[in-house]
Amino acid sequence: MKQSLNKLIYLILIIQLLTGCSISFDSFSKSLSQSVRSSNDPETITQALPSYLILLDGLIEDNPDDEVLLNTSSKLLIAYVGLLEARLESNPDISETERELIEQQQKKLSDKALDRSAIAMCLHKQELCNLRNSSYVEFETKLKIASIEDIEYLYGLGSAWISWLQINAEDWNAIAQMPQIKLIMETVINIDENYEYAGGHMYLGVINSLLPVTMGGQPEKGKQHFENAIRLTEGKNLMAKVLYAQYYSRITYNEKLHTELIEDVLNSTEIQLSINLMNTLAKQKAEALKQSAVEFF
Repeated sequence: MKQSLNKLIYLILIIQLLTGCSISFDSFSKSLSQSVRSSNDPETITQALPSYLILLDGLIEDNPDDEVLLNTSSKLLIAYVGLLEARLESNPDISETERELIEQQQKKLSDKALDRSAIAMCLHKQELCNLRNSSYVEFETKLKIASIEDIEYLYGLGSAWISWLQINAEDWNAIAQMPQIKLIMETVINIDENYEYAGGHMYLGVINSLLPVTMGGQPEKGKQHFENAIRLTEGKNLMAKVLYAQYYSRITYNEKLHTELIEDVLNSTEIQLSINLMNTLAKQKAEALKQSAVEFF
């Protein structure tokens, strides 16, 4: 897969050099994103993604107002952050120095993904510009105009913001932005709760379960969102089950539910091509959670 993608990249670059003119890369960027999503080989994707991200950087430098390129870049940056997290989780004996370097890289990538998704949103619809810098009242007012035509960019901004929040979870200034992120994903599910395999519900499950009740968290609301994600996708979104176990089950110390969810994921033979990479990572994450559950509970 990596070989074929590289050949495609080189072909496009050669065409651009030979023609000496600007061509649209929107179709290419979407195909690249889908190829990554459908892979069941996280290691190959982890090795290949840096080259693709650099390629997109170059394309964006030449086409800074291309909302599709910016949104695709943001998605792949988030994917890479997740792959790096999977590497940390599956290698508990990794050195402290290497862990720190990976965490620093994750922070840079999540910052970049959030910036690009915000710019893409602004280019897509002027009325939804500068959401991150708006007061909550302004933020709420702006989101009221969002419709189905905005959902891809809205979801892109929300997922990039959540990724950024998870990387900066120890920063209370980051935590303070949680209401805006929740409102974005609530807007997404109000428009189409099935979008991206009920990703809005899955993310809201995480957000509401990040903190215990004593610190303002709403894990029971998070539980409802996780269950909605599982119900709407008929259990095909394995990551929803894993995050349900990781966030809700652990913050409420529900060992029985944790075990049931993890075993369900590990025993799944479901193949869903459009989210193959996510489900493969879910299985890896489930195995890591199973191992750490002995000490946690």
